[in-house]
Amino acid sequence: MEVTRRYWTLVAVGLFLACWGVVVAQPLALLGAAGVAAWLVARQFQFARAVGRVPATLDVSLTTAPRLMAEESAQLSVDAELARALPVTVAVTVTPPPGARGEPVTVTLGSGERAAVDHATLTWPVAGSFRVDDVTATISDDAGLFGQTADLDVGVDVAVDPRAPRDVHVGEGGDRIAAGFGEHEAGRPGGDVEPAEVREYVPGDAVRQIDWKSTARLDQPHVREFEGNTDRETLLFFDHRATMADGRPGTRKIDYARQLAVALVDQVGRSDDKLGYYAVGDGGTTALIDPGTRTETWRPVRTHLFEVEPTCGAPAASDPVRPTAARAASAHLDSDDSAFGRTLAPYFADRDAYRRRFDSRPLYRTVRNAEFGAATAVWTVIVTDDADRAALREAVTYARGESDQVTVFLTPTALFADGDVADLDAAYDRYSEFEAFRRELANLERVSAYEVGPADKLAAVLSVGRDRRRRRASA
Repeated sequence: MEVTRRYWTLVAVGLFLACWGVVVAQPLALLGAAGVAAWLVARQFQFARAVGRVPATLDVSLTTAPRLMAEESAQLSVDAELARALPVTVAVTVTPPPGARGEPVTVTLGSGERAAVDHATLTWPVAGSFRVDDVTATISDDAGLFGQTADLDVGVDVAVDPRAPRDVHVGEGGDRIAAGFGEHEAGRPGGDVEPAEVREYVPGDAVRQIDWKSTARLDQPHVREFEGNTDRETLLFFDHRATMADGRPGTRKIDYARQLAVALVDQVGRSDDKLGYYAVGDGGTTALIDPGTRTETWRPVRTHLFEVEPTCGAPAASDPVRPTAARAASAHLDSDDSAFGRTLAPYFADRDAYRRRFDSRPLYRTVRNAEFGAATAVWTVIVTDDADRAALREAVTYARGESDQVTVFLTPTALFADGDVADLDAAYDRYSEFEAFRRELANLERVSAYEVGPADKLAAVLSVGRDRRRRRASA
C-alpha cells in the first residue's frame, strides 16, 4: 500500500492541531487532531479491505486479432469487470509489448462501478510471435489518500506473419494453373487396396514397388501395381538459402515461395494426409519434422514457414556439365581404345564422382538423405529457385526414384534480379532460359514443374517476347 501526498498533508494537519492544543491548552484542537487520526485509520482499513477483495472479484479480458500480417493494425479491446461493486477506483492499464506500435490503453472502474471497456489500435511492424501481457491494475480510494499497483496474470497471443505478396502467379510459361495444383493420385498401397497386376519393371519405376517373388520366379524384375484408396505421404522440401533473398522486402523469392508452401500445407492438412518437412539452408538441413498427421505436424510446419528467413551462406556455383552428358561421355569412353579415349578415361574412371560432387550441394544432400515412406504413396514437393540448376536436376532425379510423384515450384531468378525488372529485354532472355529448364524438368516422367513469382513482372517480361514475335512477323 502506498500513501499519497494528500495523506501526508492530513497527517501534518493532525500533528499541528495536536501540538497547538498542547501548547495553548485547547482541548478542541486536541479533539480535532484525534478526529483526523481516527478518520485516516478508518479510511486505511476500508481501503486495505477493498484491495484484498480486488483479485478475487476483478476479471480482465483482452481481445485482438490472433493472426495478422506485418505492418497491419488491429484493435485491442480491454474489458474489465468486477463481480461486486467496491468503494475504490480500479484502473487497468495495458502497455503494448516490444515490437508493437501504439499507446497504452487504460480502463477505469470508478467507485461503485462494475464494468468498463476501452479500445486501442496496435500496429505490428515486424513478423514474429508476441504476447500482450503487460497488464497492471492501479487501485486508489475516493479521497486520494492511498494507492496500490499490482501486475495481472492475463494476456493474449498474437502471431504476425511476414508481409506477403498479393500478386502471386503459379503456372507454366506464363499460364496460370488451376487452384488444385496440389492434387495428385496415389500410386502405392495403403489401406483398403487390391493388387491390380504384376508387370515387367521399366526404367522410372520405384525400387520399392518391385515384387521380389515374381522377380525370382520370372528371372526378370517385375513390379506389382495396386488400385484403391491409399494413405498418402507428402514430403515438403523448402529452400531458404541465400539466393531466396533476391528481391525487395515483402516481394522476395522466399515471400512468394512461403505463400505457396503455406497454401500447400493447408491443402495437405485438409486432406488428412501425412506431412513431412525439410528446410534447407546454405549449410544443409536446418529443420526436420518427421511425417505425421495434421494434428501432429500441420501447425509446426506452418509456423516454421512463417518464421524462416534466408540464410547468409554463399550460394553454390552452378555446374555447367549436364548429368546426361557426363554419363554418356563415360559410357562412350568405356569402348574407346584410341589414344584420345585412353587420355580422357582416367577423368571418368569413377562414375560416382559426378554424383559425389553434388553431395556438397545442400538441396541435393537433403533430398538424398531424406526418409521416404515405404508403405504409403509418396508425393515429393520441392519449393526452391533456379540458382543451381544442375544440383536441382539431380535432386529431382533422385526424388523421382523414391516417390510416386514429384512437383517442383520454382521462383525464376529472372523476375527477381536487382529487386526489379529494369532491362526487360535481358530479363526476357533470362526467363526464356529458365522456361527451357522448367520444361526439361516437367518432361521427366512423374515430374511436374511450375513457376512461382510476381504476376505483374512476369506479364511485363512476356510482353517483350510478344513484341519480338510481332516484329519478326512484320519484317
